Amino acid sequence: MSAFLNALDTARHLSPAELLGDRPLVVIAPHPDDETLGCGALLFDAAQRGNACHIVCVTDGSRSHPNSRTWPADRIAQVRQEELRAACAILAPAATVSWMGHGDCRAPDDAQTATILDALIPSNALVLASWAMDPHIDHRRVASLAQRVAADRSDITVGFYPIWGRFTDLIAPADLIIASHPAKSAKRQALASHRTQMTRLIDDDPAGFVMTDAHQAHFLSHPEIVIALERHP
Repeated sequence: MSAFLNALDTARHLSPAELLGDRPLVVIAPHPDDETLGCGALLFDAAQRGNACHIVCVTDGSRSHPNSRTWPADRIAQVRQEELRAACAILAPAATVSWMGHGDCRAPDDAQTATILDALIPSNALVLASWAMDPHIDHRRVASLAQRVAADRSDITVGFYPIWGRFTDLIAPADLIIASHPAKSAKRQALASHRTQMTRLIDDDPAGFVMTDAHQAHFLSHPEIVIALERHP
């Protein structure tokens, strides 16, 4: 356990209805699979409630196996987009899925990209982005992009979901989201769609990224986390 996770012992537990009301849900993912790891169960329950769902993936995730000869970056990017869409079809079949396609580890943080992102976010939305304290450059930049958009939008509420930051000793005010049993099952199926990251599908780069079984089990069993919900004036 980490200090972050230990601090959640006193966190509030919110249902999707309490968190969302009738608002659209927008999940901004740094990479394909972050939408499932961070918000998969919430996406499912939101869709089942009839909340409009939007998933925006900022980068193509193409650097997960940089030494593979059979899986060059363009092939990884193509398959990771397919995996994203397959996962979203399980979690929220009617969701709008937007692929920004920036290079892995090159998520931009600038006004022009924020303007493009802004156009993808419907009115009165709850926007969940990766946490600024996650130890990955793309996660931090996506958090900054969400904040740029929110600064000019009085109608949206923004929050953040931790991926790798939850295993650190940083502490932040957070709520735990209560997932339905069907949502937990759907999240497991959706995560399995991300085969390039969750299995040894790419087998010629031993140093390439594959999420450990322990980490996968954590994300499938632990409640989803929302940090610092704020409404921006």
